[in-house]
This record gives sequence, structure tokens and C-alpha cells, in this order.
Amino acid sequence: MRTEEIILNKDRNVTITAYIQTPFASASTRPGVLLIPGGGYQLCAENEIDSVVPVYLQMGYHVFVLRYSIGEHARWPNPLQDYKAAMELIRSHAREWHLYENKIAVIGFSAGGHLAACGAVMSEAQYRPNALILGYPVINDENAKHWEKTAPGVLDAVDENICPCFVFTTRNDATVPVENTLQFIAELEKYQVSFECHVYAYGPHGFSTGDPSVFEEGEYLCKRARHWMSDSREWLEEIFGKFSGGHMTEPVQKLI
Repeated sequence: MRTEEIILNKDRNVTITAYIQTPFASASTRPGVLLIPGGGYQLCAENEIDSVVPVYLQMGYHVFVLRYSIGEHARWPNPLQDYKAAMELIRSHAREWHLYENKIAVIGFSAGGHLAACGAVMSEAQYRPNALILGYPVINDENAKHWEKTAPGVLDAVDENICPCFVFTTRNDATVPVENTLQFIAELEKYQVSFECHVYAYGPHGFSTGDPSVFEEGEYLCKRARHWMSDSREWLEEIFGKFSGGHMTEPVQKLI
């Protein structure tokens, strides 16, 4: 594996870190995942990078981490432009990096989930992901503007063209209320978009992979919430197929 850090916008300190797996052979091609961490548009949460990247590398995916416009640079549409630049870069290097252009998932957490969802519903077709994984995402207009006053809500932009979605959160998330997730999946169902949703019984916002080191005193996470990693892995394998021995198997779900 090799790692590359690529500057997308020097003035706004926007970068993409690419973890490119070594091909089994010259013709070996892999799927990819673009990871967008949360941080309330004020930072990029490292605990949603360091602990998550290995999960998808172990699946055989190329992994890309977007550090997008935050703080004074988070004014919209800067973050969405960052997302588009990242997807354009990834797809334009598909041949060089041995990457399936039509098997690119985007995973976003919290405010990063908001940006990921916006990318999936507001971008032109060439920038949209083929699968979307959202962890405790900011979705509705009120919550989006709480974290970045210029940010749009996602709900009004959802239509039948959005890719399949996997969404998880906790019922008592005190930072991004569960209504964000429930409203989003209601829109997906309205347009008959394929989705899987997990609302775990309890847990703090920003729990990432569930490592107790990210919790503050008095915070507790439902043990089942840690299953989102294995569940999302199996879900992706159903949609994209499984990468094994340098090849992709046929997907279980035949999704439009």
C-alpha cells in the first residue's frame, strides 16, 4: 500500500489522503470509499479517521479521506465544492489506481454526514457516489444551520436518483437529534430508494467505531452500536460484491 496526500485547495487547506492498495496483478481492480469525518464544520475529527480507515482497507478497498473547508472557510458552497473536487480526482485516477469508477462509496459522520448527503443529492451525476453510509448525520435545515449558518438542509433535495443508503445513529443522541435520521429515511422511503437503518438504543454523539477512549465520563454506548461496522461491510458487499483474491464477486442485490 502507498499513501498520498494531495492538495485540493491550498488557501482553504483542503486535502485528500489516498490509501492505495497494491494490486494483486496488473489487471486487479478494487472498489473505493471516500471518508468524510465530522466536527461541526469547525474541525475534522481524527477519531473518525484513524479508527475507520483500517476497517475498509481490510475489506480490500482503496480509501480516501477528505479534509474539507472548516471554520472561517466553511461558508457554503465551499464544502460541496471540496467534495466534488475529491470525487473528480478519484474518478479521474481510476485507471492509474486500479479503481472501479462505479463502485465508490462515501461515508460521512455528523457534519461530514451532512456534506456526504449533500454530495449525493445536490451534485451532478458524475460526482455522486454509488453507495452512501451516514453515521449520526446532520440532515434537516435547522440542524445544518446550527453548525454552519450558510449550510442547506438535505431533505428537500432527496429524490429517486439518490444511491442506496446505510444510516446509523443512537436514539438519545444529544448533539444531532435522531429526528435527522428518521426524516431522512422517510424521504428515502417516499421515493422507494433502497436503504438500511439502525437506530441503537443509547449512546453519545461521535462514537465512531465505539472505542471507549472517545467517550467522556458518564457516557455509555449500546454494545450493539459497534455492529455498524460489520453490518455496513456486509451491506456494501451485497451492493458492490465482495473483493476477494483480486476480483469482485457478483452483488447479491440488483439495485437501480
